Amino acid sequence: MPERFFIIDGHSHCYQAFYAITAKLTTPDGTPANAVYGFTRMLLKLLREQRPDYLALVFDTKYTTNRHQKYSDYKATRKETPEDLQVQIPLIYKVVRAFGIPVYAAKGYEADDVIGSLVTVLEKKEIEVVIVTSDKDLEQLIGPKVKILHAKKGEIIDSDVLFTQKGIMPNQVVDVLALAGDVSDNIPGVPGIGNKTALDLIKKWGSLESVLANVGHISGKKRQENLRTFADQARFSRELLDLYNDIPLTVDMESCRLSTGENIKLRKLFRSFGFNTLLSDMVATANTEATHYYLINTIEQFHGFLEQISKKDAFAIDLETTGTDPLKAHIVGLSFSWEQKEAYYVPLMAPENTRHLTADIVLPEIRKVLEDESKKKIGQNIKYDLLVLKKHNIGLKGIYFDSMIASYLLNPAKRNHNLDDIAFEYLSYKTIMIAELIGSGKQQITMDKVPVDKVCQYACQDADITFRLAETMAPLLKKEGLWQLFQEIEIPLIYVLAEMEGNGICINADFLRQMSGDLAAQLQCLEKEIYRVAEQEFNISSHKQLGAILFDKFQLPKLRRTKTGVSTDANVLASLAWRHPLPKLALEYRQLAKLKSTYADALPNLLNQDTGKIHTTFNQTVTSTGRLSSSNPNLQNIPVKTDIGKQIRRAFIPSGKNAVFLSADYSQIELRILAHFSEDTALMEAFREDLDIHAAVASSIYHVPLENVTTEMRRNAKAINFGIIYGLNEYGLSRDTGLSLNDAKDFIDAYFTLYQGVREFRDKVVEEAKEMGYVKTLFNRKRAIPDINAKNKRFRNLAERIAINTIIQGSAADLIKVAMNNIYSKLKCGDYEARMLLQIHDELLFEVGVQALEQTRIMVQEEMGHAVTLRVPVKVNIKTGKNWMET
Repeated sequence: MPERFFIIDGHSHCYQAFYAITAKLTTPDGTPANAVYGFTRMLLKLLREQRPDYLALVFDTKYTTNRHQKYSDYKATRKETPEDLQVQIPLIYKVVRAFGIPVYAAKGYEADDVIGSLVTVLEKKEIEVVIVTSDKDLEQLIGPKVKILHAKKGEIIDSDVLFTQKGIMPNQVVDVLALAGDVSDNIPGVPGIGNKTALDLIKKWGSLESVLANVGHISGKKRQENLRTFADQARFSRELLDLYNDIPLTVDMESCRLSTGENIKLRKLFRSFGFNTLLSDMVATANTEATHYYLINTIEQFHGFLEQISKKDAFAIDLETTGTDPLKAHIVGLSFSWEQKEAYYVPLMAPENTRHLTADIVLPEIRKVLEDESKKKIGQNIKYDLLVLKKHNIGLKGIYFDSMIASYLLNPAKRNHNLDDIAFEYLSYKTIMIAELIGSGKQQITMDKVPVDKVCQYACQDADITFRLAETMAPLLKKEGLWQLFQEIEIPLIYVLAEMEGNGICINADFLRQMSGDLAAQLQCLEKEIYRVAEQEFNISSHKQLGAILFDKFQLPKLRRTKTGVSTDANVLASLAWRHPLPKLALEYRQLAKLKSTYADALPNLLNQDTGKIHTTFNQTVTSTGRLSSSNPNLQNIPVKTDIGKQIRRAFIPSGKNAVFLSADYSQIELRILAHFSEDTALMEAFREDLDIHAAVASSIYHVPLENVTTEMRRNAKAINFGIIYGLNEYGLSRDTGLSLNDAKDFIDAYFTLYQGVREFRDKVVEEAKEMGYVKTLFNRKRAIPDINAKNKRFRNLAERIAINTIIQGSAADLIKVAMNNIYSKLKCGDYEARMLLQIHDELLFEVGVQALEQTRIMVQEEMGHAVTLRVPVKVNIKTGKNWMET
């Protein structure tokens, strides 16, 4: 079988890849990457399935071609290359170069001409040529040694297949197109002659000239007339479609021969693009690297290990446990690493008849090392290990590095910061997946049932990789100016959050069960009212059925479409609530049902049987702005202002009879930060005089004395005050307030006229984001803004809103973290009968003994108020109560 030389139509492949992948893929720096990814996947698929011996890519050039000189309207109807594709072409070239594939192009000629000329050269060699394209023009090149691989259909087309499919031979392809024309290239052909007719004519008469010579024998007067009138146009079209196959090209066969060796360049490129899925097939694994992983399962080995680790200044630690809940899990084993590719595993649990050590022997002896603050501890999500060790009476101290948090700071938009993903991204390393050990679904087992040699390999790898990540990522954090934020805010916060999660919070489960019944009754009443207003019964929870009634039956405007139809999300229902009562009722029903299922029904079932409390998890690496989030359960999303939200909060109670809740809440902190950044004179003055900021803004905009500001005026001013932070436009303000679009626009214009400093701040943020590609908070937290320079107005506007919101909300998030760290230190060092329980955005909730209430209040007020110095006063509201609602 002869060797095969594949020629790829690069232009065709780029477009196909761009439109095939509609997902918004970007590189870590925010550059669009869907076409690059699609192109690479197509190339890899070709290499895997076709196994070519030689390969070359052909691209168009930016220069005017000879066809344009002959025919000025050539390709005139083609749209410009999309901007998002243009920026990806250089990246696609990088991929091609990394593969080591030669690229052919010729000034003044199109890619098709270059392909034709390559075929002319290669036909003289004892090889088979395969052209990879979806362009039907290139079927004219098919010959005894030349085939086409259809890029979209994946089928091989030779002369026999062409004849079977179309009834013509390769030398007739151009004649068919000359008659029918080519819309994509704006080649005219003959009016009234489509592809089917052109095929039939050529099949019958053999060639274009034969068709034109036998016009009188062709059916249809109009067709005959057009063929006579446009005969020269058909000939000219054929001339345009004929390929130039005599471009002088030199083909270096050896440079076109594919290399089968390890491709380090490509691996680095995939890593830089964030193509982790593609990288996974290329990276090193635990089974291929030369590592030194040691199983420590005798007393003698353990004492030798203990002697070694006691001399180390820094090491990575990782625990293997029986579960994912740190307050319930037991330690299966501990792994440690202080040298790259070297690690130690100490098993405390193992399958029956397997030699291992025990917790009562190991933990008391390892405690001294783990509690030594001078020894730097490195981990991946080390808060988990901290909580598990605390449950086993070991206080882990000296936390120095957490690779999960480091990954988050370096790329807050990244979805996953688990060890598998980070190892791919920063080390090009494919880790052993935990499912390989414990399985999944109903067949899943716990780690203590896995053979100890397998656990050793897995656990040592985790410690080793975590140690390597610290050495790789620490310089990156310093280079990006994130080290101070990492070391002084995020790392200390690990201890604070672990303490809060361990503290937990008590609930009145009986009250919630009763509330669940009340909510069920309310939902039934609301359901009947919805059916009455809708004039029919339907599944209220079905977006499709609700949409049919709103948009088809009542003809309400379709505000936003989705892939599956018309959206009925909360924003849409809120916007439609001014037009008809049903959207408001449906929204209320949804909210009520969600509160019932998420809190009234779920919370009693989430009580920890050992502590009798709810233990939420606080996440440091989820939101892009730096805010903490809460999960299992999410206690940050309980509505503050609705009656039902307040009733749910009533169920949260102190654990001691002589204790109360103390709530400390930053007053309008984001607006104060806005005033600080914008240095707007009027805004700063309002805060310095401790005015009601919303009333003050309303007074200015409506030109009325402060005492004459109505509730509605204040509500509108409040909407714009907070909306400014989120990039609110007239459409959003109209939706939130009920103002007409014109009134909303006038309201916003009036605001910026009065508060020019805010407008200038917004403009400055956008300008700097466009220049730098990112924004920074008050504490140097960075976030990339990929679409800030996008030509698409919708993407660009969203990016501008994100830029402004990140600076304000991110600074507020950092501020309360600083306060939490400082308060935690005071609680640990001082004589306070108080515990921090929850953080809800700008609020901290404490449980305090009645005797220590005043002392704690003063301390909390001081630490929160002085966590940072702004150009305006930082105000903290403190309230107490016997339950969370009362605060």
